[in-house]
Amino acid sequence: MREQVRKLNFFKKLSLVQQSIVILSFVGLLLFVIMMPLVDYNLRSIIDNQMYDTLSNEQDIIINNSFMPANKSKHALHIIYDSSSSSVISTNITNEKIVEQLYRYVFGDKLNKFIYTPNKTSVCAKSELLDETYYYMISRVSQSQYLISIQNSDYSNELIDSLKYQTIYIQYGFFIIVALVMIIWVITLINPLKKIKNYIDLMKDRKQCELVLDRDDEIGIVSKALVEMKEDLEKQEKIKEEMIHNISHDLKTPISLIKTYSQSVKDDIYPYGDKNSSMDVILENADRLDHKVKSFLYLNRLDYLQGEKQELETFDMKQLIEKIVIQMDLLKPKIQLETDLEDVCFIGDEEHWRVAIENIIENASRYAKSIIHISLKDKYLEIYNDGDHIDEETLPFLFDPYVKGVKGQFGLGLSIVNKVAAMFGYTVEAKNQDIGVSFIFKK
Repeated sequence: MREQVRKLNFFKKLSLVQQSIVILSFVGLLLFVIMMPLVDYNLRSIIDNQMYDTLSNEQDIIINNSFMPANKSKHALHIIYDSSSSSVISTNITNEKIVEQLYRYVFGDKLNKFIYTPNKTSVCAKSELLDETYYYMISRVSQSQYLISIQNSDYSNELIDSLKYQTIYIQYGFFIIVALVMIIWVITLINPLKKIKNYIDLMKDRKQCELVLDRDDEIGIVSKALVEMKEDLEKQEKIKEEMIHNISHDLKTPISLIKTYSQSVKDDIYPYGDKNSSMDVILENADRLDHKVKSFLYLNRLDYLQGEKQELETFDMKQLIEKIVIQMDLLKPKIQLETDLEDVCFIGDEEHWRVAIENIIENASRYAKSIIHISLKDKYLEIYNDGDHIDEETLPFLFDPYVKGVKGQFGLGLSIVNKVAAMFGYTVEAKNQDIGVSFIFKK
């Protein structure tokens, strides 16, 4: 078994052209080993029937015309035998010893049996004599006379060799044509594969590259997938660069304020008039920094969870929303929270959904004038606020990281919402209504 695996691994290390040559060589050898005996057997069967047909035709001529042909090369030997006198009446064989040998070793036994089977009109067979094969046919001419026609295998062997070599030439000619076509076809596969490899190498080195293959087969599908992958990687790289830039910018401001104000307080200088007011500003920026870092870490955690296989369960979404509304009512007393909830279960982790819904409501509370309305139906959740419309140019990119609205804080909240929804097989979209904006989750 290990030896077979080793040979298979060796085969995989060969190029496609080399693999094709190995396969074609094996097929050619198999063709020689299997087809040659098969062709030889079938040809001999065909030639046997042909020989018997030839003997039958010559016997018909002799019987119908009462004419005994001369003994010539490649022609049959004929004997008319009389059973009543047990003698040869007529023959085109000049040597009596040959007649005697043929009778004794070739057709004699068959003739004696045939004589005692009056229901048969003819019989044919073949026998060996002195390393030669003789075909013969015995036909009843009259009640006591029998025509025996004999032909040796020289003629049949010539026919077999001729047909066999013709068949072999045709087979191997066809095989060579197929082999050439296959090798040319493999070469046509290698060229685009080389282009794909060069494209991947350039892409790996982050060099400018382009892949254009006018194919609709599997290679074309792979090449299109690679081009799409490159575009996605470039897009992700751009997002990554923007994220790093935004993170550094967002972290720099509160860190600078904390450092500056802390130093001032240390020096007994209070930028906001007294110690408590100045410390409140420091704590506010520390909280802002803490919230920013937690949001960023949570977003990365969602990216990790999306790549993991999870056993998804269901939970009571109505119960979760009711808990969130009670908490938000206390935190946002100026905003009226209305609900229209049905008993619906959603798929996924309840804690992740809590974060997503709280982010949406928190976002809505910054824009709502007076009302946030939550509707829950089967596979459908809508969170509406009566605030201003979202800019139409921003709408398609609203859930991308670091895309912020007019009153946005960090640009991570809605990105977290989108990732949570996608992780559990839901979509989320923002939609401008006649008055206000809706965030809609659908399965």
